[in-house]
Amino acid sequence: MILGLTGGIASGKSTVSKRLKELGSYIIDADKISREVSDSLKVLKKLEQNFGPEIIDNGHLDRQKLREIVFENKEKRELLNEIMHPVIVKKIIEEIEKNREKELIILDIPLLYETGLEYLCDKVLVVCTDEEIQIERVKVRDGIEWKLAKKIIDAQMPLRKKINKADIYIENNGNLEELLKKVELIYREITK
Repeated sequence: MILGLTGGIASGKSTVSKRLKELGSYIIDADKISREVSDSLKVLKKLEQNFGPEIIDNGHLDRQKLREIVFENKEKRELLNEIMHPVIVKKIIEEIEKNREKELIILDIPLLYETGLEYLCDKVLVVCTDEEIQIERVKVRDGIEWKLAKKIIDAQMPLRKKINKADIYIENNGNLEELLKKVELIYREITK
């Protein structure tokens, strides 16, 4: 089975993914693939041409600089997706094909619905949290201001909309222990 795992930024999706891996799932992490792709010379050159030399720091992508640019400008964000999306999707499909025999493959894709990749999944699990909690987590995690955290969240599909499209969802407004119990219940349900 292929389970799509998504949610908003700072919703707890990475924690859910980590626990599912500990329980025996095979994880395909779109963010990890994205980082690998963006570090390739060909993609890095294309990004520099389209977003300027200030996004390159010692031969590597300055993700924070790029993030500031794309979340201030919708056209730039769309351009970034045009550059990155096809390469990332190709890698994800290659990973799925290499691991078809696994009992449970988790496609950990933050923008699963936004990029239209739910077709790759048998079921979709959304991790959600209240927006104020989400904003606070983003501010603390990334060391950014409230305004930028809100812009990043607003650039994503609303969590309510993701929940309505999903097969399963986990609400993560409580503590870590509660979240892990919910993940274990869902894992047992899916794999039985």
